[in-house]
Amino acid sequence: MKITRHVHACVEIEHEGFRIVIDPGGFGAPHDLVTAQAVLITHRHPDHIDTPALLKAVKKNPDLQVYAPVAVAEELPVDIRVVAHGDTFELGGLKIEVLGAKHAINVRVLPVEENVGYLIDGRILHPGDAFHPRADLELVLLPVNGPWVKMLDIEEWLVAFPPKRFIGIHDGIVNSHGLGINEKILNLLATKVGAEYLPLRPGESLDT
Repeated sequence: MKITRHVHACVEIEHEGFRIVIDPGGFGAPHDLVTAQAVLITHRHPDHIDTPALLKAVKKNPDLQVYAPVAVAEELPVDIRVVAHGDTFELGGLKIEVLGAKHAINVRVLPVEENVGYLIDGRILHPGDAFHPRADLELVLLPVNGPWVKMLDIEEWLVAFPPKRFIGIHDGIVNSHGLGINEKILNLLATKVGAEYLPLRPGESLDT
């Protein structure tokens, strides 16, 4: 299985020629989205779904499978496979499990949005914009910046549910200085919980 980081929260998983793209958002969706076999959306925020890019891809590739929670499906004029917590399905020989229901709180003056995470093959988690109470994970695509998350939240989650490895994502609003600070802190946290931090940059891949 090949995992490729794209911009911000977008991650691509390729398994035996089957490409799954998760959260191709407006900060930079993959240019070749149209050639993917499936797209998984965690929630409707524009940094996680580039609506024009997705609609263009579906128009060019009607066989593209799109999975998303109901709030996304209600806004898009395309065929969406609606998912919710507890759902399972298979893509390219990989079992996908849907976790969670709510976005982490940004500020209390804003409504709490719908959000789901996707557990891939029982071992790789993309949580969207939330922290899910899931232990014994091989790899977590870990949100590290945003209005709803701070490093203390990350530390507490890693201590409670230490994965074997994690990749920092959701950092598209951070400049180069902030990325450097992130990397130092994430390395410290990885050492604390006995995990391996993988500092993948957009465009970089790993095999797992």
